[in-house]
Amino acid sequence: MNTLLVWAGAICYELVNQDFLAIDPSDPKYSDVTSILLDPSCSGSGQGEGGRRRRSPCRLVEHRP
Repeated sequence: MNTLLVWAGAICYELVNQDFLAIDPSDPKYSDVTSILLDPSCSGSGQGEGGRRRRSPCRLVEHRP
């Protein structure tokens, strides 16, 4: 995911490899989050050329402007 974000020109983000449904939205560490990008396990973004990698069920990306 990091490689894809760099390729897309993202410069201010934080990857959080965690189950999105387990996130507590009232947690202070997420109080300034303005947007998120979810990468579901079936999206295929973690596939290399000609192969599949085992990936986590969900990823949460914090975007910090």
